Amino acid sequence: MNYIEATYLLSSEKKFDPEIKIKDYIKKIFGDIKHLPEVADVDSFYDSDLKIHKALVKIKYPVILFRHDMSSVLSILYGEIVIPENIKLINLDFHPAFLDHFKGPSFGVKGIKDAVGIHHRPLIAGTLVALNGISREKFKDIVTLSAEGGLDIIRESEIFFDDAMIPFEERVKIASDIVSEFSQKSGKNILYSPFITGSITEITEKVSMGIEQGIHLFTLNLFPLGFENLQFLSDTFRAGFIVNPGYPPFFFENDLFGIQPTVFYGRFLRMAGADLVIIPSPYRNKTTPHHRSVEVASSLTEHFEDIKPSMPVIYGDIKPKDVYSIFTDFGNQIVIDIKDAFTRHKKGIKEGAKAYMDIIECVVSGSSFEECKIINPDISDFDL
Repeated sequence: MNYIEATYLLSSEKKFDPEIKIKDYIKKIFGDIKHLPEVADVDSFYDSDLKIHKALVKIKYPVILFRHDMSSVLSILYGEIVIPENIKLINLDFHPAFLDHFKGPSFGVKGIKDAVGIHHRPLIAGTLVALNGISREKFKDIVTLSAEGGLDIIRESEIFFDDAMIPFEERVKIASDIVSEFSQKSGKNILYSPFITGSITEITEKVSMGIEQGIHLFTLNLFPLGFENLQFLSDTFRAGFIVNPGYPPFFFENDLFGIQPTVFYGRFLRMAGADLVIIPSPYRNKTTPHHRSVEVASSLTEHFEDIKPSMPVIYGDIKPKDVYSIFTDFGNQIVIDIKDAFTRHKKGIKEGAKAYMDIIECVVSGSSFEECKIINPDISDFDL
């Protein structure tokens, strides 16, 4: 029989028998079914620093218990077993035959880089933040200037809900025409990624509408959307999805419960079909440990059977000099999302975008930050 093996970390201030505890949980959850999960391995130890008793417990779940969807995977591996107390899901090993039923990302790292036509460096994305209630003229202007500045990806913020002034169909037509024009001029494809929200019916209609207008990359907020709907969209459309997980840090950062970030990002999100995954920059956001961001990025690109790697998107208040650190720490197969920093250049949006594009070229060519400022003096003129 084929199995999915899940490893959990159990902890308690009082000494306990982890095998008895887990077997009791399994019995309560699954009853007397024929194909009952099995305890495969137990390793107990005492954490003298925290003064807590801990145990690593590996459970083998028969594949027959699962459907080939994210709902059953999440419900069985996480939704039930961790409810009682102080149990954290820290590792997963899927049987290859089970993973064959998950398409994963449509494009992944290589597909996104091929679409842009850039392979020698990280991609630079800019986020359009102040869009609620924006006029058609202002929207057209900001997209045009962003494209003229040479950004690789221009995407809409996840808080863009009020589009009464410029409905979805109209703005994707405007954006598609602009990026198409400048892509032809520059010889490099610029990708525009609108934010889509609403019911799954509305979202499906918007993706179809966007594809008809030449848009093939969309931004989603996972928390309200859900894994199941993400998997549906990825399986249904030949499109890429930038996914903001949207979960509070304690959901996967706590040492005693939740999901190990490398499992949450590197397994669940990839299985569900996320092409690009937003992870917080560790340079300005001190609540995210530096090593954790690096681990998460690695989990998105490491080998995972036949499921394509997802591209990490390093996101946050990224200042020009941070680009050097990001390249050193995360490498080439990433997107650096500079949020709206490029819009706060003293000379304007176009100059701000171009400054960041010049910085990334300096980084990969080995030019120092001071040398780069000589090449483009506008690099110093930000109100950040």
